[in-house]
Amino acid sequence: MPGSLRVTYYLEVVSSWCWWTEPTWTELKARFAGRVEFEWKIALMDETGLPKSRAQ
Repeated sequence: MPGSLRVTYYLEVVSSWCWWTEPTWTELKARFAGRVEFEWKIALMDETGLPKSRAQ
């Protein structure tokens, strides 16, 4: 699809944010099917992006 929009979802497998994002991701794919190319890739955050404590 030349000139089209591509959305890449970087999935961090241990992140709760990714779990909460799934309904929105599903809605976007349905709403823009055929007009936007959707893909996902596994992403691994380094320690700077991870919480230092349970409370954090």
